[in-house]
Amino acid sequence: MRCGWPAALLAGTLCACSPARQPSCDWLRAEGGRLRDGCGRERLLHGINVRVPVLFDVAFDDGRTPVEDIPAFGAADARRMADLGFDLVRLPITWSGLEPQEGAFSESYLARLDEVVATLGGAGLYVLPDFHQDAWSKEIGEDGAPQWATVPPPSELLSGPLTDLDRRRTSKQAIDAATSFFSNREGLQDRFWPAWRRVVSRLAALPHVAGFEPMNEPSTAGLPDGFRRLQQFHEAAGRELRRLDARHALWMEPDSLRNNLLVSDRRDTPFPDPNSVYEPHLYPYMLHPENNVEAWTEALRATFRSMVEEAEASGSALYVGEWGTRPSSAEAFPYVRAVQRASDEVLAGQAFWVWKECSQGFWGFYDFDAGCTPAGERTDGMREVGTPHASAVPGALLEHSFDPDTRVLKVRFRASGGEGPPLLRLPALWYPAGARILRGGLVAATGTGSVQLPWEGGAGEFEIEVRPAGGQDEG
Repeated sequence: MRCGWPAALLAGTLCACSPARQPSCDWLRAEGGRLRDGCGRERLLHGINVRVPVLFDVAFDDGRTPVEDIPAFGAADARRMADLGFDLVRLPITWSGLEPQEGAFSESYLARLDEVVATLGGAGLYVLPDFHQDAWSKEIGEDGAPQWATVPPPSELLSGPLTDLDRRRTSKQAIDAATSFFSNREGLQDRFWPAWRRVVSRLAALPHVAGFEPMNEPSTAGLPDGFRRLQQFHEAAGRELRRLDARHALWMEPDSLRNNLLVSDRRDTPFPDPNSVYEPHLYPYMLHPENNVEAWTEALRATFRSMVEEAEASGSALYVGEWGTRPSSAEAFPYVRAVQRASDEVLAGQAFWVWKECSQGFWGFYDFDAGCTPAGERTDGMREVGTPHASAVPGALLEHSFDPDTRVLKVRFRASGGEGPPLLRLPALWYPAGARILRGGLVAATGTGSVQLPWEGGAGEFEIEVRPAGGQDEG
């Protein structure tokens, strides 16, 4: 049976909950450089990025063609994501949709946000609201800020269809707009905080909200002191968050150059708030190894080591907020497996880009027809990305690995005693005949989906192994 968050709690009220689903357990925080929950468990979250119509605002009210088509989203999507083993959704939202006119917040936009967050929680998924921007704004790029927050005013308003995103990202309009924001020209940053506060205050009471992210892929390339300016922005976001919310973590990204050029982006002093997550993205366009798992893994290890060092310098937990490739391509599978192996080696969670995408046709787990109607699942891609994992372990995670050839998941952790039980995500695509979960060489449980193991709460070092129910050759 699928386990979601209680409906009454999603509506912001208290309710009686079964011992298997205590809201106090669900609250996430970053502590000691790891993500932990309210029952003393370390969380290793496998996520997916999901763009939702309305929330991902790319339409115009002046007759211009929308920048792109955003596929429909509903409860069936949330259930399917949970079935595939995902336990977190990074949810892009846009400042332009939330506050199209300065000081005038869209109630219909906020209602849609409430609805989507509740739907995801009902499927047992954490939600990370992400103030998204690409090339600053739909007015001059793809998505992000409203026109009134684009300084200097656009010299040319753009529209869809989006066929030139790279050119838009490097345009003078986009660079000047980002530079104005990070130098607080015309008080732009100060004028952003009301939107930030509106979202935080609306979702602060929800335990299935993983935290809040103030900007996707910030770009400070137009400033000689851009790194310092970005630090100041994140510190201000943290202060604004704590005025309203003492529990949720601040998720913060390095400059976008770090994601694509693999340039290290390290603080000299720890971030002032330890309840924070360092969230780089991974698009290693500079790397060109042979297309096999071993070559890709070796090529990626250096940037993963840098990610770990940067997170440690910040005193923050590490999470790879975006990575992706074309999941329908067999040539992509070595890269997918290498990213997951490299992530496991440093015990970092990660979120794939993206659930559905029809305009460009490259990303996502679905094929689409010309009308942006789904035309079939890319099931092989779903399987490769949605791998089995330990979503929660008592105490501290020590090792985590999944072998896609044998379908064996191995987990090792150290419990102090009194923590909550291990929680595994075991997709049926990997275990069509079921899975056997062994502890100490004995079968502790069987099944697929979200599997919570019997646990007596003891202290010590423990190992869990998951195998196909019918043996390695089954399925």
